[in-house]
Amino acid sequence: MVEKNQGPVVAFFDVDGTLTSREFNDGLHVVPTAGVQEAIRAFVAAGNVAVVCSGRSILNLEDLLHLPFAGYVTLDGTHVILDDEVVYDRTIERATLRRTVEEMHRIGMEALIEGTFGNVMVRSGKGQMDYCAGVPSIEDYERDGGRMDFGKIDFTDDSLDACRGSEYLMGAYTYLNVGDGNHELTIPGTSKGVGGRALLDALPFEPSHVFAFGDSENDLEILRLADTAVVMGNARENVKAHADYVTDDVRDDGVVTALRHFGLI
Repeated sequence: MVEKNQGPVVAFFDVDGTLTSREFNDGLHVVPTAGVQEAIRAFVAAGNVAVVCSGRSILNLEDLLHLPFAGYVTLDGTHVILDDEVVYDRTIERATLRRTVEEMHRIGMEALIEGTFGNVMVRSGKGQMDYCAGVPSIEDYERDGGRMDFGKIDFTDDSLDACRGSEYLMGAYTYLNVGDGNHELTIPGTSKGVGGRALLDALPFEPSHVFAFGDSENDLEILRLADTAVVMGNARENVKAHADYVTDDVRDDGVVTALRHFGLI
């Protein structure tokens, strides 16, 4: 194995609750403040490497593509892109997916199932996730020939009791509370930390330092992987317990505060 030379600082940035506030987002569109956008540009201009590390699919990160991110750890680490090349990919097994959809319909659970090539809904008929109104049902998507490659599942408080009461769902997936009434089911053995490690291994250099910025339970593994874990002021206390530094609230541009604190911009 060829030894890598030491390179620049690498920083992983969560999106919802970190780079952007859900209060500022427009449906599934993310809206970073001008201050945050300028900070990312300044961080990269100083010779560093910025990476998005999100629970979102790359399909729902198009609002960030104009910023100089070198990589994307998406779908809670199940799909990783570095310089437009896929370096890691895991998807929900087809048999598991079929059983999952059947179970959700049985218990009346509504959920967004996210993938790299398409996002779909399992609807309960109760309209619990109105912000996903434009997303096709999984039945229509499959009928139209969509790729059935999915990496994670999102749902809200409205379906929490149903989900937690399902022995199958709680056994087949890893459950995460990501805050603000949002929850996730992820593939066991995957995480943002696993995806982050895959990206770091794919780099042609050894980072001089690794930072991770996050606010929720799905950020814990990437925070543990980093040399320095930066947690947002809006994070829950169980996430702040893993911080090396707690920065300002996302609504107060906490990413900017932290980058300045560490002399990175």
